Amino acid sequence: VFFDAEKEILYLENLFLEFKIEGAWHPFSNLSDGTQRLFFIISEVLDNRFKGSPRPVSYGLYIDTDKIGRIILIEEPELGIHPHQYHQLLEFLKIQSENSQIIISTHSPQSLDILDEDEFNRIIIAYSNNGKEGTKMRHLNEAELLKAKQYIKDDYLSDYWLYSDLEQ
Repeated sequence: VFFDAEKEILYLENLFLEFKIEGAWHPFSNLSDGTQRLFFIISEVLDNRFKGSPRPVSYGLYIDTDKIGRIILIEEPELGIHPHQYHQLLEFLKIQSENSQIIISTHSPQSLDILDEDEFNRIIIAYSNNGKEGTKMRHLNEAELLKAKQYIKDDYLSDYWLYSDLEQ
């Protein structure tokens, strides 16, 4: 443990994390890839809560986090994560998105099930026109919004993605 009095920063080196699972202690390296991924995502999102503290940047200086906005991008958070844990992660991210800009790209229809009917504007579909013009993005159109509202009343919003013409 080191303390830089001039910068008022505490440094920790050689930190060893262990987790108690079913009565036995295990190092972080023994956890599954999915569990390690969960810890990483959660720690990155929670790191944003410490606004006002200095934060290192790539060019060796420190900046005041109150002066910068933070966007958290998460690519396919469902990879390697148990479906029940994934649902809990989505609940966590939804709560945290009230204070942070969190953008998730996914191929998991179950990610939609976390949304309420008044949150359909959060859905952005990426598509390509045979690769001629590159990838484009769009929101749901009026007809798709009506269908989505029907799916959420009858079943799950993920069923709309799985069983409809949403992606042609």
